[in-house]
Amino acid sequence: MTEQLSISDSSNITIPLRNLISMIALTGLSVWLYFGLTERLTFLEHQMEMLTIEVEENDHWIDTWQPPASVKESIVRMREIEMKLNLLDQKVTLYTEDVPLVE
Repeated sequence: MTEQLSISDSSNITIPLRNLISMIALTGLSVWLYFGLTERLTFLEHQMEMLTIEVEENDHWIDTWQPPASVKESIVRMREIEMKLNLLDQKVTLYTEDVPLVE
């Protein structure tokens, strides 16, 4: 009843050729899928790092950006012109209120 298994250098194992080819194909497919997934993950991680660097550079640029001096001067001049225009508008309104309209 008890049968002992003896393994030596002259032991034989028989596997049908169809099963052997299937196991080799499955192993090859598994290796190909593993390296494909690893490559994809590495690519996505690299892309994420590059986007993070770009976002940080843009954030730094936004935080440190100052308009050119000519733009600042133009804004100051524009505010002065607006104030003068408002003052002139008020004066015209004052002068035209007292004058009756002639028809």
